[in-house]
Amino acid sequence: MRRVVFVALLSRDGRLALVADDLPGAPPRWVLPSGSVRATEPYREAAVRVLHDAVGAMPVRGGAVEGCCWAQVPVPVGRNRREAHVFVFRLAAAGAPPEHLPWKRATHWAGPEQWQELCTRRDLPDVDVLLTGYLEGWIPDGRITLGP
Repeated sequence: MRRVVFVALLSRDGRLALVADDLPGAPPRWVLPSGSVRATEPYREAAVRVLHDAVGAMPVRGGAVEGCCWAQVPVPVGRNRREAHVFVFRLAAAGAPPEHLPWKRATHWAGPEQWQELCTRRDLPDVDVLLTGYLEGWIPDGRITLGP
């Protein structure tokens, strides 16, 4: 089973950091920064590692909500069995977010009205609901299951 973490990094004004994916031969899409979880690594530790790659030494604080897409059985044809967790972080510095993050790919800061369109992945549903609920305070702290 492949284990993956996604980092939802929010600016103080509620915009989400998205990066361009780098699939060869395909037009770029805006996606959440992500990475694979190492064999014995906890999900949160992997998320902090991916976050550090994305922001370098910029001050951030972790949110108390974690979105989970649990591995499905049976697996759809042509897909690998995969479990994904989404961790929410916020920039600690006031003011506008930096135009570019140290992340290796281009950065785009998307407002809530763009989340559903820009971070839609058929294998990572309901991220826009998770983030809206986090910002508005109606999603409780802890793990939230995403999707069906």
